[in-house]
Amino acid sequence: MMSKRLKIWLVLLLVGAGITAGGAGYMKYQEHKEREAMLEIVKSEEVKSLCEEAIKNIDENSFTTEGLIQSYQIDYDSISHNPMGGIDFDLIINNDKKIRLDMGIDKNPETGELENLSGSQSAELADLLKEKNE
Repeated sequence: MMSKRLKIWLVLLLVGAGITAGGAGYMKYQEHKEREAMLEIVKSEEVKSLCEEAIKNIDENSFTTEGLIQSYQIDYDSISHNPMGGIDFDLIINNDKKIRLDMGIDKNPETGELENLSGSQSAELADLLKEKNE
């Protein structure tokens, strides 16, 4: 037979495990909700315009026969919350996963509109742009 003290300890252990599991489940739910909200924003026409503007800033002839950049798609697996605020994600250029443009967007507090905060190029994209401009 179990002692009363052991029974109480087991009950407390099980209750603690239940609370921990419930808390973890709630956190997963919150992460899922946040991810869905970020996906909705990144799929918007406003973000599409920001992406195309960022691309035109690095290749003014993009999407034309003279341009290096012919196409892009958003890498939805790369979407993440920026700890400083906003959303980070990658653009895959010309269907080549090595040729990427990293984007960072956030809402302008004054206007409420989304704006491009950052954009860094993969080394492969930087090399191609350099070659094109030489």
